[in-house]
Amino acid sequence: MVAPSPLRRFAWPVAAILAVAAIAALALRGSRPDPGRVEFIPAGVMLHIPPERVTRVLLVAGKRRWEFARRDAAGWIAVASRSTPPDLADRIETGLRFLHASSPERVLTAQDLEGAPDEEFGLDPPRYVVSIQATDAEPFTIQFGTTTAPGVSQYARVSSRDELLILPRFVGEPWERLTGVQ
Repeated sequence: MVAPSPLRRFAWPVAAILAVAAIAALALRGSRPDPGRVEFIPAGVMLHIPPERVTRVLLVAGKRRWEFARRDAAGWIAVASRSTPPDLADRIETGLRFLHASSPERVLTAQDLEGAPDEEFGLDPPRYVVSIQATDAEPFTIQFGTTTAPGVSQYARVSSRDELLILPRFVGEPWERLTGVQ
């Protein structure tokens, strides 16, 4: 009969000690490391106003106007309107979240746009304008223009800035659904 080698007799206790050390390290740390997990940081065009602080929204498309007011934490009402869509609060809250969180795909400066008229981007006049008021914040107004050639982005301009924004198409869609502009 052949006896186990001294190396083999030594390996099992070392492996057991290493396993206990790994378990103790995990217990002291509290959890396993979480690779690839990154905290979300909003990067939208309306960063200075958290969506939950918005109290009023004015939406203008051509000569038509809609005004919405936050009734309470539970919802929104249409001011001076008899009919409101059943999902009014969802549309407004979605639009506000997109403006706050979704970053522009591209920002074009005045130098980038030398000589290009606003009509080329559907901003003279804009297709629709969204004006937002909130508690303890400067008002925010954004003009939405036409979509880009592929149709996945939309031109926009924040009223207090000179840049032209190219936003993902979904940022303007909740507002379009409220106005019926297609």
